[in-house]
Amino acid sequence: MIAELLETARTNAPMLTLAVLFVGGACTAASASARVSWVIATLAATAAAVVAFDMGWRRLMHAARFGDAGIALSLDGVAAFCAPLIVAWLVFVVLSAPSALQGANARATPHLLALALCAAAGWVGALLSDGLLGVVLGVQIGWISSVLIVGGAGDADRASLNGALRMWSAGGAGAALMLMGAACLAYALGSGEAAAAASAHVHAPRLAVLGFVLMVAPLALYAGAAPLSPWAGATYGRASEFAVMVTTLGAIGALAVLARLAALASAAPAVAESLSAAFVVLGVASVAFGSIQAVGAVNVRRLVAYAGATQVGCILLAMALGSPAGFGAVLIQLFAWSAAALALLGGASVSKSSDLAGLDGLSRRAPLASVAVTAGALSLMGAPLTIGFLGRWRLIEASVGAGWWWAMGAAIAASLAAVFYGGRLIERVYFRRANAAAIGERDVWRFTRVPLLLAALGGVLLAFAPAVLLDAAARAAAMALGHAP
Repeated sequence: MIAELLETARTNAPMLTLAVLFVGGACTAASASARVSWVIATLAATAAAVVAFDMGWRRLMHAARFGDAGIALSLDGVAAFCAPLIVAWLVFVVLSAPSALQGANARATPHLLALALCAAAGWVGALLSDGLLGVVLGVQIGWISSVLIVGGAGDADRASLNGALRMWSAGGAGAALMLMGAACLAYALGSGEAAAAASAHVHAPRLAVLGFVLMVAPLALYAGAAPLSPWAGATYGRASEFAVMVTTLGAIGALAVLARLAALASAAPAVAESLSAAFVVLGVASVAFGSIQAVGAVNVRRLVAYAGATQVGCILLAMALGSPAGFGAVLIQLFAWSAAALALLGGASVSKSSDLAGLDGLSRRAPLASVAVTAGALSLMGAPLTIGFLGRWRLIEASVGAGWWWAMGAAIAASLAAVFYGGRLIERVYFRRANAAAIGERDVWRFTRVPLLLAALGGVLLAFAPAVLLDAAARAAAMALGHAP
């Protein structure tokens, strides 16, 4: 009996993952105690992560098939790789919530944790949805949940409301564009299913290109691509630590959904070339603008946002290649960026200050956090023996294989710029003396950050034994492009 129930649950893993997150969010919001809500949210996120990892592993390694429980859900290569990554990020963000939400209204804590679960569920749902409207709905659930967290988890001076309002405005425009894009695609493809782009005859190629562009542009905005993200600086600079973590989770989710749509478009020759050109333009612009902004940043969180724009640019260039090697580079770089962001945000948060000066002397005050910041900075540079180097190298390999020497130059330029702003972080951590005791040193919940920091370090240092990750990324890329079952 138990074995049959377990097998049924595993067969319907996509639906179960979403159900655990949404039901966990409802139970978390219903709790009257901040601590009880944290326990419930942690259990729900952990359970969803277990289901998602099992689902992704069986799909990538054993080509398993899954039911949809009456809902239009499917698991392609990008979803199988990225859904576990998103839910894993959620687990560590929720685990660190007692420290990240220090100073927030205790009565708001259950609702903030519930919104974090809903945000992850939205992005995972967009990855799993068969229908174009389901993709749009999932993206908007994820984005709106992040906006509410940014606005609700702010300090008493309400400084984060500026970022929340910018996100709300960007989200409204993005939602309208995505709906128009979905309508254009449905008409051009003769179907409302996302996978129809790869399998059906495109009746109106130009309209299909327009539809893809209208869906892709908002996702690039949500992911933090420069110069399309005017919300990023205000949000990362003024929002709370917890809000920034969830917002970064959303950026990773947006990139994952963008990669899924790009893979579907790459399988349709009628639209692939035009969309590739759009990715090239946006990717080069994001690398250039993001690098310049990161070099001049004086706020750690804003630096992470601008460095993220640079990483998004490199990922877009890999998408533009439209090849299995290119999409393998997309997934490795997405993993590398998530690990580096987790390391930098988690390590810097120990000082409870978003200014660069908060990192001064961190190596003497918080050794584990300082190692995490160092690892994250080195990974952004693409230093050898970090996962960032592996992602950048895969991009260079794929670019050279396609004859795109200029793309290799853009990747190298991104790494050189990262040497400047990443080097500033390392210099402050090890070669400066703190002017005052950090507030975070008196945080009784600081131990809840330890799993987050260890996970970030493990992700960055996975470059020492990357065989499983590389194999999973290669399988996911081939599957997404229709080269594998």
